[in-house]
Amino acid sequence: LRRTPRGYRIFPEETNQVIMSVGMNVLGSTASQNPPDESTINGRSQRFHTFDGKNFDMNYYTSNKTGKTRKEENDYTIAKGEGWGGLENKLKELEQAKAEDSDASQPKFGTWNGVFVSCLLNIFGVIMFLRLPWTVGQAGILLTLVIIFISNVVTTITTLSMSAICTNGEVKAGGAYYLISRSLGPRVGGPIGVMFSLGQAVAVALYVIGFCETVVLLSSDPVTGDDLNDIRVFGIMVVTVLLIMAYIGTGWVIKLQIGLLGLLVGSILCVLIGSIATPPNEDKGFVGPGGSTISDNAGPEFRDGYDFFQVFAVFFPAVTGIMAGANISGDLINPSENIPTGTLYAILVSTVVYMAMAITIGAVVIRAPEDSSDDIGLYDDPLVMTEVAIPYIGGPLVLAGIFAATFSSGLASLVGAPRILMSVAQDDLIPALAPFGVYRQSDKSPVRGYFLTYFVSGCCILIGSLNAIAPLISMFFMITYGLINLSTFALEMSKSPSWRPKFTYFNKWVSFFGFLMCLVIMFLTSWYIALASIFLAGALYYYIHFRDPNVNWGSANQAREFYDVEKAMMRMRHHRTDNDKLYRPHYLIMTGEPKDRLHLCQFIASLRKGYGITVYGNVYTGSYRESVIEFRKKGFERGYYESSSVPTLKVRGFLSTVIAPSVREGLQSLLCCAGLGVLRPNTLVLGYKEDWKDEMQTEEKKLATDTGDLTVNDYVDMIRDGFKMGMGVMVCRNLKKLEWNYEAEITDKTIDIYWLVDDGGLTLLIPYILSLHVWWQQRTGAGEKKVPLRLILVGDIDSCNTVQTLVDLFRIPCEIKRCPLNLGKTSEALEKYSKPNVAARVREESKSKLEHWLKIGELIRTESKNASMVFATLPYPLVGIEYELYMTWLDALSTTIPTVLIRGNNENVLTFYLEGNGG
Repeated sequence: LRRTPRGYRIFPEETNQVIMSVGMNVLGSTASQNPPDESTINGRSQRFHTFDGKNFDMNYYTSNKTGKTRKEENDYTIAKGEGWGGLENKLKELEQAKAEDSDASQPKFGTWNGVFVSCLLNIFGVIMFLRLPWTVGQAGILLTLVIIFISNVVTTITTLSMSAICTNGEVKAGGAYYLISRSLGPRVGGPIGVMFSLGQAVAVALYVIGFCETVVLLSSDPVTGDDLNDIRVFGIMVVTVLLIMAYIGTGWVIKLQIGLLGLLVGSILCVLIGSIATPPNEDKGFVGPGGSTISDNAGPEFRDGYDFFQVFAVFFPAVTGIMAGANISGDLINPSENIPTGTLYAILVSTVVYMAMAITIGAVVIRAPEDSSDDIGLYDDPLVMTEVAIPYIGGPLVLAGIFAATFSSGLASLVGAPRILMSVAQDDLIPALAPFGVYRQSDKSPVRGYFLTYFVSGCCILIGSLNAIAPLISMFFMITYGLINLSTFALEMSKSPSWRPKFTYFNKWVSFFGFLMCLVIMFLTSWYIALASIFLAGALYYYIHFRDPNVNWGSANQAREFYDVEKAMMRMRHHRTDNDKLYRPHYLIMTGEPKDRLHLCQFIASLRKGYGITVYGNVYTGSYRESVIEFRKKGFERGYYESSSVPTLKVRGFLSTVIAPSVREGLQSLLCCAGLGVLRPNTLVLGYKEDWKDEMQTEEKKLATDTGDLTVNDYVDMIRDGFKMGMGVMVCRNLKKLEWNYEAEITDKTIDIYWLVDDGGLTLLIPYILSLHVWWQQRTGAGEKKVPLRLILVGDIDSCNTVQTLVDLFRIPCEIKRCPLNLGKTSEALEKYSKPNVAARVREESKSKLEHWLKIGELIRTESKNASMVFATLPYPLVGIEYELYMTWLDALSTTIPTVLIRGNNENVLTFYLEGNGG
C-alpha cells in the first residue's frame, strides 16, 4: 500500500516482499530498530511501520505498564511456546537428540540393512523350511495358497496402518507398543506392550525348537534316549548361547544380516531349481515334476485332528516377521521412512517366494499313505526340502539356511522382547515392571529384560513341540496386529488436526476390516486361547485404568472425546432448559482459588448425585494488561480443579477465572460467560461474609474499586446479581464445622428444611440430592438408605396442608413437622442485633420484616439444634433495602450449625407430571 497523487494504491509486485518480511520476523528474527513513520489520512495522524526486508517492529504495540520491557513481555510469550519461537526450540531439541544418537556407540540402520533384511530373515525362517511341506500336505496346494494369501492380507493391511502411524510423527523405541500406546492411550498400549513382549519371548522358543528339531532329525540316535528330551536339552543350550550373544551386543549380528539373507536366498533357489534338476528319490517321497502329483496334492487331506484354521495357526508365525523393523525403531536412522518402505517390500517379496515354494513342493513331493511307518513325504518328513534341493550342495545349503534363519530369528526376538518391555517400564504404567526399565549405560541394552526373556523362552522350550507353540504365538500377534489396525481407524475417526500422516495409501475402513479379520481368525483358530489372551489383556487394561497413570500422549481416544463432546453439545442445542423434567442444578461457586475455600468445594462435591456441572469461580482483581502474565504463570487458564483429600468426596470441576477491577465485576462476567451451551450454571453459591459487622462499625466505608476488597454493599449486590441473571442462590455458613476430612461419630441426626416461600422447589430439591451421597449417609447413620430429611412448615394450617400435598406429589421422602412462629421474645433478639446500631438505622416500616426474620431465626435455633445441616429460604434483597438490615436477616437465619440459605428463581424445578412443563 503506497501513497500516490491520486490516493493510496496496492502494488501487487511488492506484496510478496512484504509477506516475506513479516514471515521472517514471525519465525524469530530480531525486532526492527527503525522508528515508525508518521503520516496522515483524512487529517488524522497515523503510524506506519517500515519493512527493511527482514524485520517488522512489533514492539511498538506492546505496553510497558507492567514495569517489564517490551522485549521481556514478548520473550515470556515465546518461552511459553506461543508462536513460532516454541516450535523452533522443539526443532532444535529434536536435531540435538538426533546428533547425540549419531554420536552413540550403537550403530544406526536404514531401510534395507535394518528393516527389509530383518523382516525377511524373520519371514524366511523355521516355518518355511520345516512346516511349509506339512501345510501343503494337510491343506493341499490350493488351500495353502489361500492360507498364504489370508496371512499376507492381514500383514499388508497391518503394515499400511502401521506406516500411517509411523509417518505421523517421530517414532521412538518400543516398536508396536510405542505405536499403539501413543495412538490408543496407556490403557490399551500397556497390555499390548506386555503381551507383545511375551509373544516375542515365546517366539524365541519357536525358533530354538525349530533349530533343535533339525539337529535331532539329522542325528541317528537320541542322546537322551528320547527325541523330545533331546529337543529340550539342546534348546536350553542354544537359548543360553543366544543370551550370551545378546549380552555382548547385537550390532555385529545385524551387520551380518545381509550375508545371512544371501544364504537363505541361496537355499530357496536350490530348492526351486532342484525341483526340476534333481533326480527323483521316491523312497523319500520326492517323485519329481510331472505325473498326477500336482493334481493329487491340489485338494486338502487333513490328518491327526487338524482342520483349516488349526493349520493356519501353525503357519501364521511365518509372516509375523513384519514387526522386526518396528521392534528396532530406536536403532533406525529414520523410522518414519525406514519402517513403511522396508516392510512393504519385504511382504511383497516373501509372498511371491512362499507361493512359489508351496506350488513347487506340492508338485514334486507326494503325501505318504496315512498308515505308512516311514517318515517320508509332505506329512512326516520336515526335511524333505533337502531331498528336493540341488544335489551335493543343495542339501547342506538348505540345512545351513535353516540353522541361520532359526538362529538369527531367535536372536532378534530375544533382543526385541526386552526392548519393548523396557519401553513399557519406562512409561511407568505398571509399577511391577519398573526394574526392567533399567538399561546398560554403554549401549542402552536392557540386560534385566534379556534374563526375563531367557526364563520365559526356556519354559516354553520345555514344551518341545513346534506345533503346540505356534498357535500361541499367532494369538499374541493377532491381538497386536488387530490393535494396530484399530489404532489407525481410531486416529482417522478422531478428526484430529494433528493426524497428518505422510503415508496416505491407507483407508480407515480397510484398517477396521483388518481389525475384524484378526479378531475372527483368533476365535476360529482356538476360541479358548483367544479368550485367555483377551482376559489377560482385559485384566491389564482395567489395572492401568484404575491406576490412572499421569500421562498425556494425545491419543486417538482423547481426540475423539473432543470431537464427540462437540457433537453432543451441538445436539443438545435443541434441549429446552426450561423443562422441569430435565432440570438439574449446575453450580457456580465463588471460591476464589478453590484450595482457599475447600469446604465450599467439598460441600458441592456432596451434591454430586445431581450430576450437574461444577464451575469454581475465581476473580483475579487488577487490570488485564498488568495481571495477565501472573494469571498465566499461576495456570488459571487450564480450567480444571480437583482434590482427593476426602476419599468419598470427588472434588472436581471446571475452574473459571476472570481478571476484573473488583470481585463484583468479576462475578458479573462469570454470570454472563461461565459454562458452555446448555451446560451453564443455574445456581450461584456464595460463602457468608463474616466480617460485615466490623465494616458497618467503620465510619468511612471502603470502596472495592480502591482496595480490591469485597464490601458489604458489593456482597449484597452480588446476591442480587445472581437473582437478576435468573439463577438460584445459595449462601453457605459454618461449613468448616463439618470436619470433611475426618470420620465423624455416627448419629441419628437429620437434615432440616425450612421452605418458607414458593421458589420453584430448589429449596426442597437440593437437600434431597444431598441425602443421596454416601458421605452424608455415613455421617447420619443412614447406611445405604437416604439421609432422613425433615421439612419444618411455618404458617397457617391451610398453607401447611398445601405444602404437604405438594411434597407427596413430588415424591420427596421426608418427615413433615408443623411449627408455630410465635416463639421467644423478639425484643431480646433486637437487642442482640443493636450492637452495630442496625435497629436504629433501619426505617420504621422495615422493623416488622426484621422482627419476622428474627422469629424464624429463633425457631431454627430451637427446632434444629441437633440437626446435621439446616436449609432455610434466603430472603430476597429488594432494591432499596438497607444493606445492614439484609445482612442482619442472614445473620439471624444462619445458626451455629452448618446452614445453607437457599432460594430458587421462581422457575419450577420439580414436577409431578410425566411430561415436564417445557414440553
